[in-house]
Amino acid sequence: MNIQQLKVVGALCAGFALGIGAADCPPAFASTNQAAPDVTHKIFAVAVDEVKKNFVFFEQFAGAYKGTFTLSDGSVRTVELTPMVHNGMQVVQLNDTGHITYMSLTGVARNGDLMIQLHDVAEWHRQLKEQGWKFP
Repeated sequence: MNIQQLKVVGALCAGFALGIGAADCPPAFASTNQAAPDVTHKIFAVAVDEVKKNFVFFEQFAGAYKGTFTLSDGSVRTVELTPMVHNGMQVVQLNDTGHITYMSLTGVARNGDLMIQLHDVAEWHRQLKEQGWKFP
């Protein structure tokens, strides 16, 4: 091996080692503001469907949402949606008749035959305007 090849191999090894080292570094924060954003006043739209039936079609709510639905098999489900900050993330707590989970501000959750769709209305409108949709 000549000196030029040794330099190339050395540079590649150093780059690889630096990459591994950089991957172990903690993530940097773009803001020093540690205050959690208040998501309790955001406006959301919710759709709740059973595979066979639509119960709610993008009814808007702010703060929290609660609905009780009788499915086609006769079972009754109570759905509660509560926007919050959980583990530093903006989420919506989904309480489906005592079964608690978390979903994103815009997302879909399905538990058996019940499907819940959620949209952050401000973000939804922003995306639609970006795509050329007009609003009054």
